[in-house]
Amino acid sequence: MRKIFLAGPYGHADREVVERRFQEANAVAAKIARSGSTVFSQISMSHPINGCLTDLDKAGIGKLWAPIDQVFMEAMDEIIVIDGPGWQESAGVKREMEFFQSKGLRVSLWSEVEGEFAN
Repeated sequence: MRKIFLAGPYGHADREVVERRFQEANAVAAKIARSGSTVFSQISMSHPINGCLTDLDKAGIGKLWAPIDQVFMEAMDEIIVIDGPGWQESAGVKREMEFFQSKGLRVSLWSEVEGEFAN
């Protein structure tokens, strides 16, 4: 069974963009789960919780989640990155990809592997 850490761009000044990114992460995670693979979608988990962290700015939220993400990344065998607009500018995505690359683990873009998860 594949154990996949799902990453993608999240933060944005426009709340509608953030919400779209959350919904896209959920949809991709659902496709991966339906395929029989294990998936951890950091965006799917953190987005609802972030609504309760109104005292933190973007940097504070990133600092809070980084060590939590680390635990889940260490448990997974590969990363798939949702390569929608903004993914190349995301410091979080870059950090997550570098972690998997440093371990010699598979790093894929969703646009390249989506077909592997077709029903």
